[in-house]
Amino acid sequence: MSTLSAYKTAEREGYRRNLRAGLWMDGSFDWYREEDNVSENQGEIRSFSQSYSKKEISFIKFTINNRSNAIITPKIVCHYENAQERQAVAFYSPHEQAILHVGQQSIALLGGVVRGRGISQYCIQGKGSLYQHGCFKSLKEGLLLYSPLARGEVTSIFSLETEIMPQECIEAIAWVIHSATKEEAKILHTELLSQADSLAI
Repeated sequence: MSTLSAYKTAEREGYRRNLRAGLWMDGSFDWYREEDNVSENQGEIRSFSQSYSKKEISFIKFTINNRSNAIITPKIVCHYENAQERQAVAFYSPHEQAILHVGQQSIALLGGVVRGRGISQYCIQGKGSLYQHGCFKSLKEGLLLYSPLARGEVTSIFSLETEIMPQECIEAIAWVIHSATKEEAKILHTELLSQADSLAI
């Protein structure tokens, strides 16, 4: 492998590691490691998998299987931070239903979908503020702090939310796109939204 190929591979791996996820349900929240599978005593089986990277796009895929006899309302919470970009502007774009991180060297676009629904809540803050105060306004209710814009060393958290009927299984997918331009990132994002059903299989 050439030096350039090795650098690009390491860069893609870094992008993938910069995107992680957790699950909020019934007033509790946990971050998960890659390829974690979690079973709950109440009868629900919740599984999480961080699946793959392709070119400049990193995906996290989730499967949640409700084996209980009650409706559950989980919130999949995704966290992104690019430690290499110390001066960026990050904001939520309603038109794209996505979060954009615009840095001096790169553009990152965050998105996701579950059952045709995109980002539900988002919290964009300076890295220090997020770690100091946490991302939840109310952990009990699963409410993120509302913060649509930040500058400097920024980090973003967003949620994908749905209702799952008893004995029902759903799949969701979240992604981060790294691109040289906003236009290219938006094109890839639109393609991912249109292909979300096939990607989540």
